[in-house]
Amino acid sequence: MYEVVIINGKDYPVRFGMNSLRLFCKDTGRSLADLDKLGEGMSLDDACYLILNGIKDGSRVSGQECSLNVDDVADLLDEDFEALNKVLEVFSEQFSAKFETEGNVKAPKGAKKKK
Repeated sequence: MYEVVIINGKDYPVRFGMNSLRLFCKDTGRSLADLDKLGEGMSLDDACYLILNGIKDGSRVSGQECSLNVDDVADLLDEDFEALNKVLEVFSEQFSAKFETEGNVKAPKGAKKKK
C-alpha cells in the first residue's frame, strides 16, 4: 500500500515498507537499530534519501517508473519545502503502524499497547 503525495504540483506514490527502509540504510550506512531514532537530529541528506527511497518504493509497488536521484529530490524540495513535512508524516504513519501491529517486533518506547 502506498500514499500519493503532491510535490510541486505532481503526484508521487510514497511507501515506507521494508524495501524502502533497506534502501535507505544502504544509502546512508545506517542500521536497522538506527531507524527508531530517525527524527532525532535528522540531517538534510538523511531526509532527502528517506524521501527518495519512499518514492522509489511507492513507484515500484504502483507499477510506475522512478528516475529520481537524491539531487532531484533536493531540487523538488527547493520548489515545495512543505513536501518534506508531508512525506515525513507518511513515514511516521506507516512506520509506526508497522511496529504497533506486527507480531514479534517490539513497539517503540512510549507507544500505546493495544488492548
